[in-house]
Amino acid sequence: MINTPFEPNRSVASLTLGELENFIKQTIYQYNQQKLTHSEDDQPFDETVPSFLQIVTENADKIPDKLWETVPEDASENLDYYLYNIPYNIN
Repeated sequence: MINTPFEPNRSVASLTLGELENFIKQTIYQYNQQKLTHSEDDQPFDETVPSFLQIVTENADKIPDKLWETVPEDASENLDYYLYNIPYNIN
């Protein structure tokens, strides 16, 4: 049951049509205001920032081959096992 902002214990079902219309308008207005003040999608794309793949590639080259040899061959398939000791994915 949705409570109205008018009275905390009052159900939307008990509103008159006029009250319901005002409630809907107020809810939409509040949603739009919140969306305007918290919009992260409006930020311009910064092309100077390297992509995730570029960062990984650059740093992977810095890891010695001897250390790469210790990574299990099935690490990508059984990552949860190696990180959290969750049972193996047997496929």
